[in-house]
Amino acid sequence: MAKFWHYLGNIAGAILSLALYVELQVFYFYPQKIRLDHMRALVTALVTVVVLFVIFNLYKRQLKEHNDWGFNQTPHWDMRRIGIAIVGFVLIIIVSILMLNSVGRGVSNNQQALDKIELHSKGLFEIMVVFIAPFCEEVIFRGMFFNIFFTKKKITNKLLGIIVSGFLFAYMHDPMLSKFIFVYWGLGMVLAWVYMQTKDLRYSMLVHMCYNAMGFIG
Repeated sequence: MAKFWHYLGNIAGAILSLALYVELQVFYFYPQKIRLDHMRALVTALVTVVVLFVIFNLYKRQLKEHNDWGFNQTPHWDMRRIGIAIVGFVLIIIVSILMLNSVGRGVSNNQQALDKIELHSKGLFEIMVVFIAPFCEEVIFRGMFFNIFFTKKKITNKLLGIIVSGFLFAYMHDPMLSKFIFVYWGLGMVLAWVYMQTKDLRYSMLVHMCYNAMGFIG
């Protein structure tokens, strides 16, 4: 029974993290709704720090309880994993191009919504998309996900986890299940692969940030 409540508590932590992330987006995507005038920037910064702190510490707490995979162990940086991140970045670009060509013309509902948001939240929009979103999404959809649902260190768990993690990531970006869900699914699986190869969220976050930043180049 204790194991059940422990498992349920970790799921609740992931749901709470997702809810905090969604609420944080309001400060960046819809700043006009935060009626604090000249204090808005300060409040946004403080809320951001608190939310990111809570989300990351919920993840670290899970690792202390159960971590067969050896996630987040020191040292955090080495050339082998940096090489994996570089391969992941090249791979995510290739997958993006191939999947977009496969699904044909058009723009996903998620991208259309982001394009509209960008018009009235300049500056804040870029910060959310390039830095905060990758941080939160990697902690939730890679970090927490694997440590809750695929704790056993087995190759089948690794492969199935990458597929399911990619799908959940895709569903969050395309809940209408349009043809573009396959694009996000492919991207999510690449990010999950990077995480599982490096066992450290820093690398999948870095790949995610670099990929999102490409949308603002040119």
